[in-house]
Amino acid sequence: MTATDTPAQAAQRQLDAYNARDLEAFLAVYTEDCTVRAFPSGEVLMEGRDAMRERYGALFANHPGLHCRLLTRVEHEHVAIDHEEVEGLREDGLVYAVALYEVREGQIRNVWFIREDPSA
Repeated sequence: MTATDTPAQAAQRQLDAYNARDLEAFLAVYTEDCTVRAFPSGEVLMEGRDAMRERYGALFANHPGLHCRLLTRVEHEHVAIDHEEVEGLREDGLVYAVALYEVREGQIRNVWFIREDPSA
């Protein structure tokens, strides 16, 4: 990773590490003080790499079939927006989400997730 990575390159790097379940490579794409929020509520889901290490470490360990497929990516200035299809996360099928990654100096600083409504 370099400070000149584009938002799309940073988003792809973390996606590749996620699919490889390589926790350290995944976390290396994020700033130490990154924040992950739900959109549109702004609810903070995780703050900092340590919180991400705990959550994603458990996720990778407990879901051996986990795989995220990129459906669409849009890049604009310092942001990459991914529409994703995730399998292996829950037993009743695929999960669809949109992730908005704010990238500064080649690392993801903020993430907003738009997740499907579980009540739908």
